[in-house]
Amino acid sequence: MNLIKTTVNNPDGHTDLPWFEIRGSKVYPTVSHPAGYSSVPWYEIHNDEIYSTADHPNGYSGLPHYEIKGGKIYNTVNHPEGYSDVPWFAII
Repeated sequence: MNLIKTTVNNPDGHTDLPWFEIRGSKVYPTVSHPAGYSSVPWYEIHNDEIYSTADHPNGYSGLPHYEIKGGKIYNTVNHPEGYSDVPWFAII
């Protein structure tokens, strides 16, 4: 299991508490997430791309919202807030 926390580049700010937990290829919000814990995955990882699931509050997206590069998570052009060349999250 890996944890995901925000970086200083995240629009919601940096936190040392993990917002997400990776279990297998699924990503779940933790109790530290502003929306709270969820027992259903909000995201799914395919290769190094992260897609929202049908259980995500904004619904399923067939296009990846994030990509993983070197333990950091970056927005893709498909993210609702657009592409970012700085990481919004870090895998710890």
